[in-house]
Amino acid sequence: GAITLAVFVSLFLRTPLKVDVIRDRGALARMVEFGRIENVFRLQVMNATEQPQRYRIEVEGLKGIEIVSDTEVDVLPTEVRSVAIRVQIPPETAKPGSHPIRFKIRSTGEKVDRVAEKAVFIVPR
Repeated sequence: GAITLAVFVSLFLRTPLKVDVIRDRGALARMVEFGRIENVFRLQVMNATEQPQRYRIEVEGLKGIEIVSDTEVDVLPTEVRSVAIRVQIPPETAKPGSHPIRFKIRSTGEKVDRVAEKAVFIVPR
């Protein structure tokens, strides 16, 4: 038991930041104001350090893509925060279907931890 735990903790501490992107099933791709297309993603942000961290979230992969919700999240030590991220693209940016995008998450402290996670942006027909 104790050895397993020690191994797990040391592995855990080697990755100070872990992020999972979960597609928000309840919120499908939709058209919002000015014909912009919005997808909602749920990011599970895990702070595996001993200090509270603030992380900044960016998105890339489509022309004009941007996050329209909060782009910063505060996470307590060893806490997992689930945060809903609203992402929009301008009208006519992409054809209907699914498009690969990437979230980039980095800590804002003096020791910068960063991680990139792939996701899919859906453009409705």
